[in-house]
Amino acid sequence: MKLMSMKQYGKMTKASLVRKIMKALKKLPKTKLAKLCYELEKSRLPTISTTKRNMPRLTARRAYKKPRSAKQRANDKRLGRMAKARAKAKRKRRRR
Repeated sequence: MKLMSMKQYGKMTKASLVRKIMKALKKLPKTKLAKLCYELEKSRLPTISTTKRNMPRLTARRAYKKPRSAKQRANDKRLGRMAKARAKAKRKRRRR
């Protein structure tokens, strides 16, 4: 099997890359495939790091940002307007 460079892989079509990956995955033993699957999913889990006082603290790894739907964006906008109105009312009360 000839080793290809990243540039060569980049020139391949998506379909041919998928075929190549599927061919390689079919040759892998089930245990190695399961380990590979776990490693891919593990990147989405939070990790535990320790602070200076040796207290465990949860830190998130590179989180996959899912695009927000129109309904979610509308709700964010509504909540933003409500917060802005509350802040304005609070400022108004302080002036008195």
